[in-house]
Amino acid sequence: MAGLLATGIPYWRLPYSANIFADPGLLFGLGGLGVATAMLIYSGAARLFPSFWAMLAAFPAAVAIRVAIETSKDATDHNLWPFELIIAAIFSLVAVIPGMLVGLLLRRIRA
Repeated sequence: MAGLLATGIPYWRLPYSANIFADPGLLFGLGGLGVATAMLIYSGAARLFPSFWAMLAAFPAAVAIRVAIETSKDATDHNLWPFELIIAAIFSLVAVIPGMLVGLLLRRIRA
């Protein structure tokens, strides 16, 4: 939930035509996604691969929520939504993999 809200709130506030690659709020949210991943992995609250997949799905889930809401209002919006989901998954990978590695490193140092 933390990953969904960290990435979703800045993304949902952007207009559809905004450049998401340069938005500082979204980049900060993706950083928060990485930190949340590191804390989850470090704490050992969940197993490694379920944590990875859950955190990886956070930003694509935020994109899917926006697509569902906006296409219910106007069916012609988001006609390339599969590509939006792929781009969101790539953004998530860029945040989650370093977070996972940091969490594993901190867990190893602790042990």
